[in-house]
Amino acid sequence: MASSTRMLQYDAGYPLYGISFSNSPAHPFRVALTTLSSTPTNKLIVVDASNQSSSSSSSSSSYEHQHHHHHQHHQHHHNNNDSYHPPNGSSGSQRLSQIASCNLNLPATKVGWEPKDSVHGTRYDDGGRGELIATSGDALRIFEISKEWETDARGAGGAGGYVGKNGWAGMNEEPGYAVRSRSVLTNSKTPHTSLPPVTSFSWNPKSPNSIVTCSIDTTATLWDINTSQALTQLIAHDRAVYDLSWLPDSSDIFVSVGADGSLRAFDLRQLEHSTILYESSKETPLARIAFSKKEQHMMACFGLDDSKILVLDMRSPGQPVAELVGHQAPLGGIAWGSPGVGSRSEPTGGGWLASCGDDSQLLLYDLTAPLPESRPPSTQPPNTRASSSNPYALSPPMTPNSQSQPHSQAQSRSQSQSRSSPSIDAIEMLPVKGWTADAEVNNLAFNEKGDWVGCVSGGRLSVLQV
Repeated sequence: MASSTRMLQYDAGYPLYGISFSNSPAHPFRVALTTLSSTPTNKLIVVDASNQSSSSSSSSSSYEHQHHHHHQHHQHHHNNNDSYHPPNGSSGSQRLSQIASCNLNLPATKVGWEPKDSVHGTRYDDGGRGELIATSGDALRIFEISKEWETDARGAGGAGGYVGKNGWAGMNEEPGYAVRSRSVLTNSKTPHTSLPPVTSFSWNPKSPNSIVTCSIDTTATLWDINTSQALTQLIAHDRAVYDLSWLPDSSDIFVSVGADGSLRAFDLRQLEHSTILYESSKETPLARIAFSKKEQHMMACFGLDDSKILVLDMRSPGQPVAELVGHQAPLGGIAWGSPGVGSRSEPTGGGWLASCGDDSQLLLYDLTAPLPESRPPSTQPPNTRASSSNPYALSPPMTPNSQSQPHSQAQSRSQSQSRSSPSIDAIEMLPVKGWTADAEVNNLAFNEKGDWVGCVSGGRLSVLQV
């Protein structure tokens, strides 16, 4: 991204879609990938950084900026063949290698690692469990990656309950780890292939036993992964739900977006109501939602087949506070990174935000500084409860739009109340950095520290330093 951009790459040989970095400080470059194939067999692949001598460094250790179009905000694409630098600064280089894999019946709609707060329980050497990975698709599935102590005895078939090898381990897979299925979470006894697809999920960072999923059947479901049971299910939207996310510092509040064009907030303590934080014009479906890791009131979303990112402030919803432009084709993914460098006394913004899309671009926006004041403090919504532990708790609407529906089969139709702010002009922002891939960029993710960003394009994973 800069003239001395550091980059790691891995070629899977299969079309890739899902990407997620491990939250373990011990494995900052461990990445989970999922394939997107029309064949009956898809893959969950785990790769990690490994050292190799400089003489055997792969040819993908450097990259070329490729110009698909020329715009003023892309003038940073000026260095061809930027050189690679090892992340650890050593004389040798690092490369990404596959360490484990397993089969998936259907392509995963999302993949994610367990939150950082629960990683302390992963002690391979002391007989503890391995790191957990979740995927959504035909159902919510939990996997465990752990050291394979009896590699020779198990053989390439992955016996003993392990599905890590599956006869698919080739020259690229290093011995020592395996992935096994831990649980499949579903409300139905019917075959998973006949259930409505699970479009996305969010793992609660403060309550790691809780995962909330969403589906095209308009529902959101809260799961306890320890018991594999659904705690509650609610009808979240009028149409399919495409994505959702927990409020970063809350174990009770999550937001969701869907085909009805609304962004809604739910409080587990007040599930008879939802709060509409934003509604798109002409009911354009909203595809993705992501919260800032630094300022939990800041979130970003984008519409289906749209090339513009909307940044919203949860404290004064109804209108975006910023619009991030620069893409020339529909977006594929968004993610927030590190908050940026600054003293504790200085106010900060939401941090770096990365986006990718069908224009083969990965763009980086600088939101590390506070956005210019765009609305008076008096527009703060009156129906919010603030506390030091949960500053954005949602209270039920003062005047609900509809009467409560009776509960049936653990489902409740949410009442909704739209919170709107005076119409304002959102700030338009251009990217400050960018990188061009060889093909459409399907998805992206930041590492736990937020200073490296990975993206998948075709069958290649590229990990770049911000």
